[in-house]
Amino acid sequence: MSSLRSHIFFRSIAIAILTTSLLAPRTTAGANLQGAAWNQDTRAFSEGWPWPSLPNWWTRTDKFWSSQTFTDVRLGQWLPCKPEWSMNDCIKEINVYDQSGKKIGPLTYLQEPGFDPFEIPQVWSRASNMEGTDILDNFPDFSNAGPVWSQGWWQLPDGVKLSDGKNLVLVSAARMQAALQVNITPRDLDKGVSLPVGYFFETTLKSENLKKYATWITSNGKDPTAIFNADGTIVIRGEATRFPNPGPIGCEKLNLGNEEKAQFSAAFIAVNLSTASVFENPNYTAVPGDIVMGTNGWWCQGGVYWDAKERQIVVNVAATHFYEDGVTEVDGWLEVKIRGELARHWWGISPQEATGYAKVEITYKDGQSKTATVSAKYVPERDWIDLRAYGFTYSNPAVKISMAKPEPEKPVAQPTPSATPAPVATTASRKTSTKKITCFKGSSVKRVSTKTCPKGFKRR
Repeated sequence: MSSLRSHIFFRSIAIAILTTSLLAPRTTAGANLQGAAWNQDTRAFSEGWPWPSLPNWWTRTDKFWSSQTFTDVRLGQWLPCKPEWSMNDCIKEINVYDQSGKKIGPLTYLQEPGFDPFEIPQVWSRASNMEGTDILDNFPDFSNAGPVWSQGWWQLPDGVKLSDGKNLVLVSAARMQAALQVNITPRDLDKGVSLPVGYFFETTLKSENLKKYATWITSNGKDPTAIFNADGTIVIRGEATRFPNPGPIGCEKLNLGNEEKAQFSAAFIAVNLSTASVFENPNYTAVPGDIVMGTNGWWCQGGVYWDAKERQIVVNVAATHFYEDGVTEVDGWLEVKIRGELARHWWGISPQEATGYAKVEITYKDGQSKTATVSAKYVPERDWIDLRAYGFTYSNPAVKISMAKPEPEKPVAQPTPSATPAPVATTASRKTSTKKITCFKGSSVKRVSTKTCPKGFKRR
């Protein structure tokens, strides 16, 4: 489990390339020389699409890493779906919806002048694991001397503005360590510039093969959803919410429990479509998106897994305890979609019934625990349980989700009554049991229990 948690840490901090404060220098590389063997997209692969060089974890033999060396899903950055680039493993479209759910319109891709994905190589940013014992290739991007993601900006639809009044965002979809990560990020996020809070951003990806590997999905958006369609499109959606950014504090300090304040807070979109299996059972067939989770503890998330012994989903999260003012506590939240069939398998009851037993317990490093405020409902058309938990603060809690039906209380055992002793025979009873005799006096007859007949009677 430690390797899994370390891996999820890598995925979570990849978004930090926006500020570059947590990253070591990049490695450089040219086109992938083995591209001809990977021909799902003939133009891109066989003619030298510049994937990054194979990452330094590629040759590791343990299951966690070796299971990520599949070559039928593009490694590195995905670009807009354009016939001259690729119509597979690409970004098909991004749409924005207002707070009421009304569609406002799509984002427009503005290609950077001179950008040519067949000429500009991709390179790896590096990061250390939580223990600080390993430096691994973490997040790929196109090499350039200017700002990150120089392949182009995306323009918000008319009427939608960032908090600074501008309308350009960075969009990235990249296959990295054991996940595909999707980001929609305001320009100058590190200065507190924010997406419009409460607006929904919906990204549609196109991939023939990602659904073979995708498992659980984590994000920082509220009301998160991910739908894998039969035509190879993947629709990811979430609500932009205010998010505490720890800045240079780093996750290591937050993971110890903290009273820290955020460097800034802003809304952006970040989603990880994990390709690392977090639940395997021969009696259950997993489907992509069995779990889709959003939380504002995403940045320093330390692992999501199924605890079979306790029959709980355990989410290890961390964030600064305060917003940037140092006074306002960060109000923790977690929203998750759980596929109904998975709930049936885990808790042995129907998802409709499971919602009535939904419980979210928050356990802190110092041993304190509390029960979050929870709402849960079953959505039959999607076969998922929509669970939402609020009302907890951050240091480094473990969030434990359960929908198990309580065991019925056993009746209190009553003491076995002692046997009633046989009555002791009294003198009268002993007399009553004496043998009777027959006595006569003329025509009169008496039966008496005495040894002798009454006066005037004779015993026959």
